[in-house]
Amino acid sequence: MAKKVHAAPGRPRRAAVKTGRRARAITAASAAAIALIAVTGTATGAVAQGGAAGSDGPRRIGAAPRVPAGATVTGATASKTMLHLSVNLAPRDPQALADFVTAVSTPGNAQYHHYLAKGQFAEVFGPTRATIAGVSQALKAAGLTPGKVSPDGLSIPVTATAAQASHAFGTGFRNVRLKDGTTDYLNTSAPSLPADVASSVTGIVGLSSINTVSSHHSAVRHASRNGSAAVVSGRGSRTVTPHTYTPALCADFTGSGLTDGTDYYSPGKLAGAYGMTSSATAGAGQTVAVFELENVDDGSIAAYQSCVGTSTSVSHVYVDTTAGAGAPATDGEVGVESALDIEDLIGLVPGAAVIDYQGPDAASATDQNVLDVYQRMVTDDQAQVISTSWGECEAVESSATANAENTVFAEAAAQGQSVVAASGDDGSSDCYRATGSTAKAVDDPASQPYVTGVGGTTMTTSGSTTTQTTWGNASGGTGGGVSSRWAPVVYQGGVATTSKRAVPDVSALADPADGYPIYYQDDSQSSSPVPGLVGGTSGAAPTWAAAIVQANAGTACQTNGPVGFLNNALYKAARSSYPTNFWDVTSGNNSVYATGYTAAAGYDEVTGLGSPKEAGLTAALCAAKGTAATGASTFHPLSSPKRLLDTRNGTGWGLSSVPATKPLVAGGTAPVKIEGAGGIPSSGVTAVVLNLTVTGTTGAGSVIAWADGTSKPSTSNLNWTGASQTIAASATVKVAGDGVVDLYTSSTTHLIADVQGYYTSGTTGSKYTALAPARLLDTRSKVGISTTTKISNAVISLKVRGHGGVPTAAGSVVLNLTATQTVGGGYLEAYPEGATRPTASNVNWSATGTTIPNLVVVPIGSDGNVSIYVHGTSHVIADVSGYFSTSGSAFHTVTPLRLLDTRQTTALGSGKTLALQISGRDAIPSTGVKAVVLTVTVTGTTGSGYLSAWADGGSRPTASNLNWVQGKTIANQVVVPVGSDGKVDFYASSTTHVLADVAGYIG
Repeated sequence: MAKKVHAAPGRPRRAAVKTGRRARAITAASAAAIALIAVTGTATGAVAQGGAAGSDGPRRIGAAPRVPAGATVTGATASKTMLHLSVNLAPRDPQALADFVTAVSTPGNAQYHHYLAKGQFAEVFGPTRATIAGVSQALKAAGLTPGKVSPDGLSIPVTATAAQASHAFGTGFRNVRLKDGTTDYLNTSAPSLPADVASSVTGIVGLSSINTVSSHHSAVRHASRNGSAAVVSGRGSRTVTPHTYTPALCADFTGSGLTDGTDYYSPGKLAGAYGMTSSATAGAGQTVAVFELENVDDGSIAAYQSCVGTSTSVSHVYVDTTAGAGAPATDGEVGVESALDIEDLIGLVPGAAVIDYQGPDAASATDQNVLDVYQRMVTDDQAQVISTSWGECEAVESSATANAENTVFAEAAAQGQSVVAASGDDGSSDCYRATGSTAKAVDDPASQPYVTGVGGTTMTTSGSTTTQTTWGNASGGTGGGVSSRWAPVVYQGGVATTSKRAVPDVSALADPADGYPIYYQDDSQSSSPVPGLVGGTSGAAPTWAAAIVQANAGTACQTNGPVGFLNNALYKAARSSYPTNFWDVTSGNNSVYATGYTAAAGYDEVTGLGSPKEAGLTAALCAAKGTAATGASTFHPLSSPKRLLDTRNGTGWGLSSVPATKPLVAGGTAPVKIEGAGGIPSSGVTAVVLNLTVTGTTGAGSVIAWADGTSKPSTSNLNWTGASQTIAASATVKVAGDGVVDLYTSSTTHLIADVQGYYTSGTTGSKYTALAPARLLDTRSKVGISTTTKISNAVISLKVRGHGGVPTAAGSVVLNLTATQTVGGGYLEAYPEGATRPTASNVNWSATGTTIPNLVVVPIGSDGNVSIYVHGTSHVIADVSGYFSTSGSAFHTVTPLRLLDTRQTTALGSGKTLALQISGRDAIPSTGVKAVVLTVTVTGTTGSGYLSAWADGGSRPTASNLNWVQGKTIANQVVVPVGSDGKVDFYASSTTHVLADVAGYIG
């Protein structure tokens, strides 16, 4: 299917040529030949639809493309029209692939920088042979002839007529005339395959030609003050004339009357601005690949090498085309993009090798061609860094193509390849050239989750002073905005607080007014290459590619491994030391065709994190592999809870020097630094005890906490049932080797995290002793207090040592606090008696009549008491379940796992008891377990009630662990003794579903 190239400002001729070529490529049949089906659905992620589970009936995959605004249906597509398709397969375990990429790109993970070896992807993550054979057989049965599967096993090529494809995939085809006069075809329905293979297919690329791909560079301006072309003499032989490396360039530029650092940036000046090395050997030993859909003029590359004094190796790999095929790079338009990409890299990393991966001309390239080029760049696995300055509006790209690209880029990340992509030159309206729409849109592949999107800046250097602003004016500007396709990504958590993936990630010089010097061929000016100046995010992308190449070539990365997929480390570097690692761009906007986004301090959807400061970034991206602390752990309570995260005021939220105050969005993740924060040691921490609080909720939701750089578990730590709630829950969370834990929320809310204490692998802390739960306080019935009156804005002094089995040697106590029969909103705070009351709360409520529990770990005051402050009015209950002292047993972390979910079986009935096996599950030993740390959740509650947990074989205690009112979903952490048979018991006073997620054990 043909793709259309939209020329940047000043290049209208190319689009006109393309239109004529495309009009001849498609033959329209009579409109009456095939009944047309109206298509209104938008392209979405590939989801197999229809067909009963386990049946062989047809199931549709993804969605049909929509007809663009302004397009006119002209008739049915001729039945003999040839389609070049690819049936794209899902990895054998997509989640395992995503988890592996996270692991190899997260410092501190045991797999950090342990990338797949060349050619290993198919065996480890590719579809199984049985899957490939099954899909191939289904295609044959449908009358198609599948080709040889790709080396990574991810795609099966198919060439078929429209009639054959219509029969095989259950869809019709129709032609449409776009507003620019181009004729395209599209499928009228989502394709279908037998249900037994449809789930293995992410999409079928090639059924629609309504897509665009364009290069992101400006028109070329002449390298002279008066605008005349300076002819480059003596280069007709197209060979390199070696001389001393001159990063300031030759007389064609230095003698042009233009000023380096104002009118253009030489390699030396650009490298100096970004703190990069400027030498003839920069990037030595590295390989960088560029994606191109046009011919390269080797004479122009030779002319540039002669001017800068380099002899960089530049080779070509042709994909779906051959050398010399396509339009020659001689008209001043074709070949400009490839010249900019390759020559920028030559100037900045002359010691590296450059591979040009070239597909068919953009004017005739199909989606399959584009995918083939990317896939070849990845499966060849020759280059550590891949740069692309080509893209298309995300909204016009088919879901099948986007999903196939996503898997290929995940493959690149798994292999340790960095991929950077220009974010586009149409500001916030990336679809403008494709559809005429000025609506906000972003560019693919810059918006892909496994790609680093690169935006553009304007830069001026005067003496030692360099200034940067956003590139944006009436003729073009940096692409940026929020994806319409991809969910929020973990690495942007707290930095880009948007509802979807934000673009760009970073930026670099792009303004053509102070852009990149190149040589290109324009036969209308000279028979030899001529010097010119060009801009666009097409220059910014290879500049960032060069920065990564230099980092990979440095000593640190040579020791610790190449950068690979850099977004995880990139955003971590911004959180830890933003001014050291990035040049923040704080002025300008990308309102080119409509009101867009405005640059501000910190991250923005205009220039991302900003431009590179190479020295700081190299140190961050090439840091030594950390090691997660493991083994038996002891507890260290904090004398007073410390707040590590508060999205309301920017505590722990945002960049190191630019806090954010927006809530955590639905589907978003907040990375919380544990080690080195709040009085916690900078290493050796195995787990942390957090009090998590949501406030200002916008609807029902849940929070999941887990170790950064590991797989997000299918568990939960905190649940709520509606808007405008404030609710807290305690969580014991394993800490990763990078000292960070992640907090995910399923609906938009503000989130607070207070640390109560932490575990280390050393023996200097306290050990735990489990007790049979006992009630120490109940203001309803004079337990532990002399009144039955609700407490209002007062402090309760609770005797702990010598009560409920707590000895005088106990240093901290584990209490289950419950507020009940509340009046209005309020909260409880527990702290050692005699200490200053903390600013962190433990139990929160927001309405009258609430019953809400939470587990707390509290140091005991010197007088043996704990103070409980009641803000508002409520009855208060406190049940003890254990204590920490110099004797007892150590704590062991496990990967969070759901051990119980009665929604999959039968609810726990009123007055009934359920025994749950603990020992021998999820890395928990089969013997020697004394207690288990669980998050227990009740949901589907049928009335008010409570739940008690205790060691199987023991007597049911009078204390409770959870309390609720009808219709509520409540979670609470419990530390419960384990019976000699390895089980714990749950009792519910009213019928409810019960969930239990394990975080660790004592033993």
